[in-house]
Amino acid sequence: MTSSLRLSLLIALAAFTAACDKGAPLDNLAPDTRIFLESIELTGQNRLNSVVQLYWSGEDQDGYVVGYEVSFDGQVWDFTTQSDSLFRFDIPAGSDTVDIDLYVRAVDNDQARDPDPAFLRIPLKNRPPVALFDTLSVIADTVFSAGSVLFSINDADGNETIEQVEVKVNNGAWVAIPRNISFLSFLPEQPRQTGTQAIRLFLGPDAVEAAETLSDGTVAGDNRLYLRARDIAGSYSEIDSTNLFFLRQQTSDLLVVDDHADIEADQLYRQVLGSVYTGFDWIDIRSNRPTTWDPTLGLILGVYDKVFWFSDGSDLPSLGQQLTLEVAASALQGFLNEGGKLFVTTKFPATFNDPTVSLASPLFGFSPMDSLSSSVGQARIPRDSVLRPVGAVAGQLAPLVCGTFITGADPFYPKDPNDALFQGGLVSVGGWQGPNTFVARSRFTNGETNQVFVSVELHKLNGTPSALEAFLDWVMNEAFGW
Repeated sequence: MTSSLRLSLLIALAAFTAACDKGAPLDNLAPDTRIFLESIELTGQNRLNSVVQLYWSGEDQDGYVVGYEVSFDGQVWDFTTQSDSLFRFDIPAGSDTVDIDLYVRAVDNDQARDPDPAFLRIPLKNRPPVALFDTLSVIADTVFSAGSVLFSINDADGNETIEQVEVKVNNGAWVAIPRNISFLSFLPEQPRQTGTQAIRLFLGPDAVEAAETLSDGTVAGDNRLYLRARDIAGSYSEIDSTNLFFLRQQTSDLLVVDDHADIEADQLYRQVLGSVYTGFDWIDIRSNRPTTWDPTLGLILGVYDKVFWFSDGSDLPSLGQQLTLEVAASALQGFLNEGGKLFVTTKFPATFNDPTVSLASPLFGFSPMDSLSSSVGQARIPRDSVLRPVGAVAGQLAPLVCGTFITGADPFYPKDPNDALFQGGLVSVGGWQGPNTFVARSRFTNGETNQVFVSVELHKLNGTPSALEAFLDWVMNEAFGW
């Protein structure tokens, strides 16, 4: 091999070797981005509402995508690793439409960003809110001083866009209430006064009184409540309204609650109370149940000084096999706590023979009863049996005489034996053993009697009508005369 040939081979080998070297690295390629929707061609009423779900994706030819940056102006960017998002856009106050510009750009593993971000213009239209009274808890045709309503407020653009909720009565002015309230109670400012007047509002189940009142309510006349909502765009819901209801006037400081299915009991109490007391209001609680027991019943009771509640002790299927008195227990306790005076007469269902049932009853919470007998057998009160006055009424009142035969009587152990008022008159059947108190009282913090409780149907103790009348006279005018 000649020297010139050897040199040529060395030069060729060097060139070949140089050709096999990596050389300078290629520039990184930026990722590419796309939004799954290229455009939204909607106008007028067909625009989207303010909640929109969007998806996007990115590709990188020489690496991989680590995330995305999202912007609404092409200037300020927010990073995310997600490839989709549920957006809740704000529509400017005072406007019902808006166009939202959305930019998305992918970011690769070398922090390179798509120089040409994907773009989508989103046409939005505000939807007005929806305000509706609850159709399952309708106001009764007649409201006894106080009533309650349930309602719902919703907005397809998100409930946070609801700016104000308003109510009114009849042709009165709209009054704003808190946006988080869905339960209202109402009560006239002067329930004893007929005609047009302001209506007090109570917010929520705790009945917190609102600062403002409703104008144009009518006592002893027909009324209707109205409801509407407004969103941040100034759009109002359609106005919803309750049924027409008559707001009854309060005429006395005594409320009689008829919780009895026997017309004879109604007639006797109307006659006797008419003789011993000057006027009373009367409500049949079974046919005029409050829309909601709490706080509506408490507001009704609260306008009265005295309440006489007579019951036949039925555990009603419509109340979940409870006595009406049990459902009303918290309202009655609140009434007593505020200085109200309560006179109750009732018998108990057969289930009360089981101490696990009777002791669980809320009746034992507000009443002067401590417990019933857990003995086998039965206590009875024969016709002409005598219940003797004891304690505070011993020597003041005549004995009460049973005018019929009472089976399944329920004498009780009083919480304070010194508060027993009438005892005896019973016979034991089947080995029954237990207490002999049928009437007892409880006292307010000032020491005055604020409750008289009778665990038998009082109208059946009419063997001596004058004695029964004298007893009711003592309760209403002397014991409750403070």
